Amino acid sequence: MVERSLVQATLQLPCSVVILSARADGKEGAMTACAMYVSQVPPLIAVSLSKTLATSKLIEKAREFAINVIAEGQLDLAQKFGSVHGQEVDKFKEFKVATEAASKIKAPLISGCFANIECKVKSSLWDVEGNHAIYVGEVVAFKMNEKSRPLVWLDNKYFRVGGECRL
Repeated sequence: MVERSLVQATLQLPCSVVILSARADGKEGAMTACAMYVSQVPPLIAVSLSKTLATSKLIEKAREFAINVIAEGQLDLAQKFGSVHGQEVDKFKEFKVATEAASKIKAPLISGCFANIECKVKSSLWDVEGNHAIYVGEVVAFKMNEKSRPLVWLDNKYFRVGGECRL
């Protein structure tokens, strides 16, 4: 086994590829991130993001967010939303992203995703070590497109999800 820096350890966990979106005080923001399942009952999902980013500040104010699970045909969106900071530009306008209204929250949903998951913040952890905060959101609504497939991120690369593994 090749020994790598400890930072590389954080890149060895396959992650969902999502764009978090939020709206507060008339402002919208979004960023590429990862999300993870916490609980089925109640349905809870955790997201981790830098405390300094515009989207983090919107989530902190609104206490809600949308998880837009990127479909394989939306790789360009994941890369674009991860490369520009929301303080610098309105990403939705800049990248001409089609959005739609959420059913239970104010955050915009990105059209064409594998899934759109609406969450209300149940708890947040700002005093964790490092430069990120963790938000645990309760799922209040969701929809998915079963004809598409999600992307996965591993070792700083994007991958398509293939067929089911069976024994």
